[in-house]
Amino acid sequence: KIIFSKPNIIDEKRFGDDDESSTDVTDSTTLSKDTQLSNKDLMEALGTSPRRIFLSLSSATGIALAGNLFGVTSKLLTLLPEDVVEESGLDTYFPRGDFKRCVGEGYSFVIPKEWVADTFVALAKAQQGVKSLDFEMKRSRSVAPLPDAAYGPPGRLNKRGVSEQGDTNVSVIVSNDLAGFSLREILGSPEKAAVTLLQVSLAPEGSGRTATLLKAEEDSSRHVYQFEYNIDRGEKAPSLRAISVIAERNFNTLITLTVVAPLDEWEDVRKSEKLRKIAESFH
Repeated sequence: KIIFSKPNIIDEKRFGDDDESSTDVTDSTTLSKDTQLSNKDLMEALGTSPRRIFLSLSSATGIALAGNLFGVTSKLLTLLPEDVVEESGLDTYFPRGDFKRCVGEGYSFVIPKEWVADTFVALAKAQQGVKSLDFEMKRSRSVAPLPDAAYGPPGRLNKRGVSEQGDTNVSVIVSNDLAGFSLREILGSPEKAAVTLLQVSLAPEGSGRTATLLKAEEDSSRHVYQFEYNIDRGEKAPSLRAISVIAERNFNTLITLTVVAPLDEWEDVRKSEKLRKIAESFH
């Protein structure tokens, strides 16, 4: 019995398929190499360009700096000298470290960045402006001097939405039209000027307050007198400590800055440094 063996068709097909698949792999590899996209082609496919990427990064950086995102602008300003930053005026918009600058007509000083303007003073100024337009309104016989500027820690608002006056604050009073005014010639030495300030303005006889002068000195670099003193208010309220700095401008203007806080805040090293920084920055 003769048995004829059939060709192994399955094996031939299998080997044939392997040949074809290997050819396909080679072709696809060659194709991928030929059609590999450059960075420029990829950018064009995404609808962008190096110029657009640069502008986007620049815009994002500018927005972050302008918005003081994560305090980055404030940190950058601390790398520059304080006088350079003050001259640029940037610290009036962005805090430099823990302080921001306040600028008035003829004076400048810094306050803690968390402090806010006293809304009571702003309201009083607005009301004063309205009264000046009413010619039929009778003038008050005695008008207390209104601060040109006042700041303090953020406090609670009363029913009218006005921040209540706190014992911790800084204020600036500007007295104009003092022809021929001079610190040394009109007020005398720093000690004499301090005694006059305490006896006449802060603790006059019959006020129930007692003032104790701690230090009086002249700072020739800033052309100012600086006084430090305690105010005992008796049983009415806790005792205060204050630093007043007075300066003369154009021989006709007296500017007085006063930083005041309860005694216990001056005993706190961190708070005391902030309060003294305010007084020392005034010029």
